Amino acid sequence: MTHRTETEPDSAPIPRRGGPVRLLRKIAVTVVGFALIVAGVAMLVLPGPGIVAILAGLGLLGTEFPRARRISERLNGYARAAWHQVRKRMGRGRAV
Repeated sequence: MTHRTETEPDSAPIPRRGGPVRLLRKIAVTVVGFALIVAGVAMLVLPGPGIVAILAGLGLLGTEFPRARRISERLNGYARAAWHQVRKRMGRGRAV
C-alpha cells in the first residue's frame, strides 16, 4: 500500500484537451484580426469605417494575446474620450 504525502495531489493531473483545436483557433483569430486591421488601415484613405475596423481587429486579437488586449483597451479609451469631446462641442453649437 502506498501512502501519499501532503505535497502530492489527491488525483492525477487532468490531461489538457483540445490542443490542436486551440492552435487552430489561435491561428484563425490571428489571421482574421490582422485582416481587419489591414482593411481598417486601407479604409482610412478609402470610404469605410477604418477606425472601427482597426478597433475590431485589435479586440479580436485581444482574445488571444494580452498585449493586443492592452493596446485595444488604451485605444478604446482614447476613442471614447474623443467621441465625448465631439459630442460636447456639438452640444455647444445647438440653440437651446
